[in-house]
Amino acid sequence: MKKSLTILGLMIFSILIKTTLSRYITLSLGTPDITLIILVYISIRYGSVSGQMTGFATGLMEDFLSLSPLGFNSLIRTIIGFLTGLFHDRLIMDPVLFPILSVSLMTLLKGALSWLILQTFNVEYSGKIFITTSFGFELLMNALLAPFLFQLIKIFFDLILKERKTL
Repeated sequence: MKKSLTILGLMIFSILIKTTLSRYITLSLGTPDITLIILVYISIRYGSVSGQMTGFATGLMEDFLSLSPLGFNSLIRTIIGFLTGLFHDRLIMDPVLFPILSVSLMTLLKGALSWLILQTFNVEYSGKIFITTSFGFELLMNALLAPFLFQLIKIFFDLILKERKTL
C-alpha cells in the first residue's frame, strides 16, 4: 500500500510538472517527458503489472489534463509500461548507459505509437508528431535526464520505502 501511494504521488507530481510548470519553463525547442522517464524506472524496478497500472493511470491523468483524445496517452503509456516491465530482474543495470538506452528506446516507441494511432484512427493533426525538431529535442533531453532522474528516484524510493536495494 505504501509503495502504491508513493508511486501515485510521484506520478501526480510529475504530471503536474509536465502540464503546468513546463509552460513557464519550456525551452525554445520543446520539453523533456519527465513522466515517461519515471514510468520507465518504475516499470523496470517493479515489473510489468506495476508498469501497466502506472502507465494507464498516468496516461489517463494526462488525457484529462490535455487536449488529446481520451485514451490516447493511456494506451501508449500502458504499452510502454508493459514492455519496459518485461525487463524487470532480467538485466544488470549500468547506472549511466542503461537509463539512457531504455528511455531513448521508449521515447522512440512513444513517438511511433503516437504516429500509428493518429494514422489508424485518421485523426487530423496539424504537425508531424514523430519526425520533428521538438521530438528530437525531447529524445535528447530524455536521454540526458534519465541517469540523474533514475538515481534521484532510487534514493527517494530507498528512503521512503526502505526496501531491498535494487537498480
